[in-house]
Amino acid sequence: FIPYFIKDLGITNKADQVFWSGIVMSATGVTLALFAPIWGILADRYGRKAMVVRSMIGGTLVMILVSYVQTVHELVICRLVQGMLTGTVTASIALVASVVPAKRGSFALGMMHAAVMIGVCVGPYVGGVVADAYGYRVAFRIGALIIFAGGMVVLFGARENFIPPQEEAGATRSAFRSVFVAPGFLAAVFVLFSVRFSNSIARPSFPLIVKDILGSEDRLNTITGSIIAVAALSGATAAALLGHFGDRLGHKRILICCAIGGAAASMATYYANSLPAMYVVRICFGFAVAGMLPAANAIIHRAIRGDHLGKAYGMATSLSMAGFAFGPLLGGWVGGSFGLRVPFAVTGACQVVVAVVVFLAIRPMLPHPDPPGEHP
Repeated sequence: FIPYFIKDLGITNKADQVFWSGIVMSATGVTLALFAPIWGILADRYGRKAMVVRSMIGGTLVMILVSYVQTVHELVICRLVQGMLTGTVTASIALVASVVPAKRGSFALGMMHAAVMIGVCVGPYVGGVVADAYGYRVAFRIGALIIFAGGMVVLFGARENFIPPQEEAGATRSAFRSVFVAPGFLAAVFVLFSVRFSNSIARPSFPLIVKDILGSEDRLNTITGSIIAVAALSGATAAALLGHFGDRLGHKRILICCAIGGAAASMATYYANSLPAMYVVRICFGFAVAGMLPAANAIIHRAIRGDHLGKAYGMATSLSMAGFAFGPLLGGWVGGSFGLRVPFAVTGACQVVVAVVVFLAIRPMLPHPDPPGEHP
């Protein structure tokens, strides 16, 4: 409900709401891209669990601050700080990847993304209900409590057998070089970039399209949240199911099929003019896009040594989050200038490009041998 919250902050023109929504949503991606490599280095040096807890505490503080903002400029600043301090999902992926065998990496990372998607499923729906009943600021504060609770679960419930590496001078720079030249790494990063870019292009305009279809503001947040929720539930199913099949059928096949499916669902969204149609096409899009994430992360897992996973996922996040930064900016401009539905056509075109790049650039590969004792 960011576009609706922006209206409460004094931005009443619909085109301006789309424009500022793009800026607000891009802000987190910009700073996350800048700070992700730093957190990745620290993860390999001090442990991945510590980075997960750090990101959860940071997210808690940011959500509390957002609940008190009075202007859209203050909201942008909070979102910039969010990118600096958080990176929860990336830190969690690095933690999971560091303790599972590479041959089961796609399944484990698929379950990880399924967990994320289930949160994305429940969160928007509950947030919409709370926002309709008590206001947006209460929803942000409840979100802060949930993030804090998750951080405490990791702090007291997760175990990590981490042994700090003895790195020589210049070892970090050499490690980054080895990450970049690892077979398939840059292609997988491009997939992550494309998914985040194409998935975020339509985010500024999507809530406003739902509002136009609904025709009133009665239960607007609840209905918008429910559409996002069912798409995320579909994504959770895809992440777990296709993560499992990715280990058997090959990540390349999964990526190509999901990219084609995402393109078709995006174009169908462009023409959806009723709530039932919107539910169906977003379920299809959520399934297709979510299936790409564990496959791309599994390619990185197979290509990178275990003691460099933090750096690898940090760099992957930094590069791919550029898509999350520029996608809403482009979508806000396109939606405000050419119509609210045009970003969905752009999203479909991006998914076609992803399918072509995966077909040409990604090759089958063997798991990279991990240092002794890396995987218990």
